[in-house]
Amino acid sequence: MDRGEQFVRLFLQNQRRIYGLILALVPNGPDADDIHQETCAVLWEKFGEVEAGTNFSAWALRIARYQVMAYYTTKRRTKARLSDETLDAVVEKMAARPEREDARSAALDGCLGDLPEPDRQMIELRYRGGASVEEVAR
Repeated sequence: MDRGEQFVRLFLQNQRRIYGLILALVPNGPDADDIHQETCAVLWEKFGEVEAGTNFSAWALRIARYQVMAYYTTKRRTKARLSDETLDAVVEKMAARPEREDARSAALDGCLGDLPEPDRQMIELRYRGGASVEEVAR
C-alpha cells in the first residue's frame, strides 16, 4: 500500500474523532468546518514526515489542536479561548478513546454484515454516505 492510500485509510478511520475534537473546542459550526478543512490540508501536507507506526490518531488530534489555537489567535477571541491546559486535556481524552471506538465500530460492522443487502445499503447510505432522510426514502 502506498503512502497516499495509507493516509486515506488512517484519515477516514479518524475523521469523526478529529472533527469532534474541533467542534468541542470551537462551538461555531462554520468556523469548526473551516478549521477541520485546514486541519485536513495540514495532515496531508505533513503526512510524509510521519514515521511508520506512529499513532495517527494522537498525531492528527495534536495537529487539530494547533489549528484551533491558530484560529483563536487569528480571530483574537481571547474571551472565548480555552487555556492550553484545557486544550491538552481534551486532546488527551480524545486520543485515549480510539481502542473503545474501534471495538464499537468493528461490532457495528459485524451487525451490518448480518442485515439483508437492501437494509444494509439503506443504513450505509444514510449514515456513511451522508444522505438525508428524504434522499434515502426516495
